[in-house]
Amino acid sequence: MAVESAKETRYCAVCNDYASGYHYGVWSCEGCKAFFKRSIQGHNDYMCPATNQCTIDKNRRKSCQACRLRKCYEVGMMKGDMRAASLWPSPLLIKHTKKNSPALSLTADQMVSALMEAEPPIIYSEYDPSRPFSEASMMGLLTNLADRELVHMINWAKRVPGFVDLTLHDQVHLLECAWLEILMIGLVWRSMEHPGKLLFAPNLLLDRRGVGGMFDKWEGIKRCKSPVLKSHKKSRRYNAQHREFRVYTFLSSTLKSLEEKDHIHRVLDKITDTLIHLMAKAGLTLQQQHRRLAQLLLILSHIRHMSNKGMEHLYNMKCKNVVPLYDLLLEMLDAHRLHAPASRGAAPMEEPHQGQMATTGPTLPHSLPTYYISGEAEGFPNTV
Repeated sequence: MAVESAKETRYCAVCNDYASGYHYGVWSCEGCKAFFKRSIQGHNDYMCPATNQCTIDKNRRKSCQACRLRKCYEVGMMKGDMRAASLWPSPLLIKHTKKNSPALSLTADQMVSALMEAEPPIIYSEYDPSRPFSEASMMGLLTNLADRELVHMINWAKRVPGFVDLTLHDQVHLLECAWLEILMIGLVWRSMEHPGKLLFAPNLLLDRRGVGGMFDKWEGIKRCKSPVLKSHKKSRRYNAQHREFRVYTFLSSTLKSLEEKDHIHRVLDKITDTLIHLMAKAGLTLQQQHRRLAQLLLILSHIRHMSNKGMEHLYNMKCKNVVPLYDLLLEMLDAHRLHAPASRGAAPMEEPHQGQMATTGPTLPHSLPTYYISGEAEGFPNTV
């Protein structure tokens, strides 16, 4: 049976048969899903009768268990992806029904209330002041923090008015393209009350003079520092509305390859109307409101430039195996890299050397299953 997700047929990454869903971190058929499950739960001391290079396809997948299991690992199947499997249901279970979006009938005050209710929780880093502080430990803290923020971002996205009325394809595509921009906006706004510093979490505040002057030595932070500080200086000056601006950034991240551009434009108009409403309530004249909107777009350009720089650095860290990248963060990184060059004209990123890739493990596929369950994320460590 062909799997149709957003008008697109998915194939098993192992044998190229029709995929039944997203299992153990990749799109796979029921046969390869069951084989991998048996292999990781029982004995898997398979031996290839040939040269460990058997072809694994729909017709020959049962001919060599050793090579089939090797192929499973090569395409990115992993036991540790149980977390993702529990959070991301199979697209077969998700039926998108197009309807008139209630978001378009919300008043500005109702939109503000909805976005306040959608706010993700405050997340603390795992920083331990008693442990030595180094570039590797710092980047490990930040990638761990980003991975946990991504989970709550997906929860946040499905509560954004109008988002769940998009097709499955558009929901996935927007998340894949905008995730780092959303994280960067959170960093900027958290840092607004700390001029010259970056507040990654309530217990992780950095400045260029702190920690023995190491701030300027960290290449990744050094790359992103200037546009971050420039952005949040502008944000302080113009008192931009965080929630509304974040949604606008999210929905306007890309219109390339989207199926429902008109609907997204209508929701963006509603968000713009809400921003204008908030400015009017703050006492701004019509001319000041227009100027403020233009200034927000300038901040957005800084955010996107900063996101591209951060994406390059994250990918290069992955290639050089500087710090481990977690499952969800790794998948989002690869998905963004797939879309970014075409949609943003991003600078080409450093390609991994073969020896480096051997130490980083398999790469997840360029697709993000849609997290669409009722209630909060389960099975995650406490973040507040």
